[in-house]
Amino acid sequence: MDEDGVDVDSQLELSVSGLPGKIVAGSGWHPFKLTAANHSDKALGTVQWLAAVDNDSMSDDERTWLSTYAKIEYYDPATKAWDSIADDFGNGFYFGQTELGPKETVDIKLRVDITSKAPTGDGFTLGLGGYVDSEKNCVHSSFALYEFTVLKPGSSNDDPGEANPGDGKAPAGGKQPQGGAKEIPATGSLAETGSGSALPMIGLVGGVAVVAGAGAVFTARRRRTQA
Repeated sequence: MDEDGVDVDSQLELSVSGLPGKIVAGSGWHPFKLTAANHSDKALGTVQWLAAVDNDSMSDDERTWLSTYAKIEYYDPATKAWDSIADDFGNGFYFGQTELGPKETVDIKLRVDITSKAPTGDGFTLGLGGYVDSEKNCVHSSFALYEFTVLKPGSSNDDPGEANPGDGKAPAGGKQPQGGAKEIPATGSLAETGSGSALPMIGLVGGVAVVAGAGAVFTARRRRTQA
């Protein structure tokens, strides 16, 4: 880890595309894409995924949290359906896993709906992946955090733009994995979501890595905001 808590040994690189830079509360679903790339010559094995939408509210009142009013879904090509990312940890967390080979990339289709009662102002989306490094006997995680603005219901939004990487951590550019991108899941199917089915998967080492990594990102970000 570097001084900002970034896993510099991780071979996984994540980025977000297609998410509007401005979203009017109550304007319905907005699709975007989480792209995960392995630029190394080595397979990463099973990578487990997380996604969330929130803001930097430091209040204990959940009515001030964007996550309270943001619904997130992912598209599972195996079922050809949109599935909710929601569990006992909140509206947006762990939602599945993929085998990621050398020089391989995967596109994960997501969408977000921010209800009309959501707090306006700055918000962000977080995509995170975690995997086990068997050679070093440790876990690695990588994240992509992109910022956008929530506008009040009924606002004009003719030029929403596109969300930008947060905290100055733009993904490294200029590297294209061979063979193009494939849609999630790479092999098998995504783990079922929901409090009953997702919790056993979270108990796995990789799942713990994803959850712990996301917690570190949220904690660090909220501390910087408070300071």
